[in-house]
Amino acid sequence: MPVDRLAGLGGAGTDHLYQVGWTPLVLPADAAGVAAPAVLDLTAGTAEGPEGARALVGRVSEFLHQGLTDPARSGEPLAVVTGPPDADPAVNAVWGLVRSVQQEQPGRVVLLGGEGTGFPAAAVDPSVVGGLLASGENQALWRDGTAVVPRLARAEVPTGTGLVLDPVGTVLVTGGTGTLGGLVARHLVESYGVGRLLLVSRRGAEAPGAAELVAGLEALGASVEVVAADVSDRSVVDELVGGVPAERPLTAVVHTAGALADGVFEAGSAERLGEVFAPKADAAWHLHEATEGLGLAAFVLFSSGAGVFGNAGQSLYGSANGFLDGLAGWRRERGLPAVSLAWGLWAQASGLTGHLDEADRARLARGGLKALATEEALVLFDAALRSPEALLVPARLDRDALRKRAAGGELNPLLRGLVRTPRRTAATGAPADDAADFAARLAALPERDQHREVLDLVRSAAAAVLGHPSKNAVAAAQAFKETGFDSLGAVQLRNRLARATGVRLPATLVFDHPTPLALARHLRSELLPEPAAGPAAVTPGPRAAGPDAGPVPVEGPAIADLDIDGLVARALRGRG
Repeated sequence: MPVDRLAGLGGAGTDHLYQVGWTPLVLPADAAGVAAPAVLDLTAGTAEGPEGARALVGRVSEFLHQGLTDPARSGEPLAVVTGPPDADPAVNAVWGLVRSVQQEQPGRVVLLGGEGTGFPAAAVDPSVVGGLLASGENQALWRDGTAVVPRLARAEVPTGTGLVLDPVGTVLVTGGTGTLGGLVARHLVESYGVGRLLLVSRRGAEAPGAAELVAGLEALGASVEVVAADVSDRSVVDELVGGVPAERPLTAVVHTAGALADGVFEAGSAERLGEVFAPKADAAWHLHEATEGLGLAAFVLFSSGAGVFGNAGQSLYGSANGFLDGLAGWRRERGLPAVSLAWGLWAQASGLTGHLDEADRARLARGGLKALATEEALVLFDAALRSPEALLVPARLDRDALRKRAAGGELNPLLRGLVRTPRRTAATGAPADDAADFAARLAALPERDQHREVLDLVRSAAAAVLGHPSKNAVAAAQAFKETGFDSLGAVQLRNRLARATGVRLPATLVFDHPTPLALARHLRSELLPEPAAGPAAVTPGPRAAGPDAGPVPVEGPAIADLDIDGLVARALRGRG
């Protein structure tokens, strides 16, 4: 969309552009019941560049993994303490990692950054960490004795034409032959009058669709050079920048390249950090260093909402994108142009989102994230170039879906400024008293009804994670993996059950108890432990065989409450 048409759009063009603000939080006076935190203090020293960030992220990964997997520390909060993240690429990489881990492990990990009076001493004060958890918060900055927490809000964008690029100059686009790189390249020619493009990608002219892209751009009047290059290599970046003709000087950089390394946080996760850091963080840093003295008009980084919101299963990706967000702030502090765009989902499938199937997109939609149409996304790109902010979040958020998540205790605290939210409990983030009510209600039921109640809870939660409208879509005796659960779905089910019951549950829950029946039995035993046998207890001996022995009793829900799969499982167990 041409830049001169933006003024006529009013607010409609920027309704989906957000920024992160900070709001004061009054800590509860009484945070009793929250254990003293284990603390990793990263405030001493500095870490520069992607190598320094990798080392810092590695330390955090080791600390978190040890704390989250040690059974003896299951109730212990883990606090990661840093300096301010906004203009520090390495610290922001840590925040990007931890935000995703927080989505996988609700109520366990707190991020606390800050400076000034009382910091970092406040970070090791159980009343501060406990107060954050009691408020349902998991991130805060400490500013001279006051805690402030992040909230997403609509960005204020100046009107007008904004960025002007010299039509004689060259714009370098990494990932330039990819889906998003190609869309941006065409937009730069059509809307900004860019006369020369340097499109860089790993496959260069051999990339699918590259010839058609170049032909289309040349038909618009642009001169196009396509280069196959690895921008994670500093010497390659220096050669690319140095090779730009003096008569067509480099005026802007748009860094869209990236790679995924999805998977739930676990031991050895940091070993894969290089897979996402190299094309994303390393390349951005090399581009920064190679162009620092060239007087660029724009330095645009394509980041991801994973580094801002935190996405379960994307801790490494979140970390690499967090580095980009911090780099933009770091450049701005030094008077250099930069903006990092932490994108939500584009409707146009790309190399990073092409693997998403209908179920994946439906899961994102239930989480409150809708896809941006290409024209919408490009309007937000233009608006971001007019903004004074170093970090912006272009994303289409579904308020109705967010309200549903808030009602169920699943809303990310970052989004609480967008919808009204109920009161929270400290440990699980669930609406207050719901978990206690469930346990009390369960204890008051007869045993057969207890089994039915817990099984209904498990099946309903599993159905919700999979996007089914009813528990009837999840058979009681069918293995979770057969119903469509993957590692991310398993984490979401664990978290949903933990919120509903108030019980801390391991990340391996679904794998340890692979069917709803097995999981329901385990969950009931956690909620209502069997009393220890007293001295007068009689241990029954082996049952006598014979026609009068009667049926073998089978623990579990009543027959009337089972579906056909459950009945078969019950019959098979009875035969054993």
